[in-house]
Amino acid sequence: MAVKLSLYSRAGCHLCDEMLKELEALRCTTAETFTVEILDIDRDPETQRRYSLRIPVLTAEAGTKVLCETRFHRQSVLDYLAAAAC
Repeated sequence: MAVKLSLYSRAGCHLCDEMLKELEALRCTTAETFTVEILDIDRDPETQRRYSLRIPVLTAEAGTKVLCETRFHRQSVLDYLAAAAC
């Protein structure tokens, strides 16, 4: 079963674009399967307030587990994916 990750982002955010590219590259190099849902923080005032200065934010477990903020942390994501596969 694929793990579902959520990427809190906004249009025009170069850091968000970079994190998405890193996730796509990771998908090609790991045996763990995962999906990435991209959530535009500007579509909801509460989400915008919560994440405005922190994006990109990559989460798991329906947003309750933050894996990384502002920069991609490959090892954190790999560790989470490995644990979720068990």
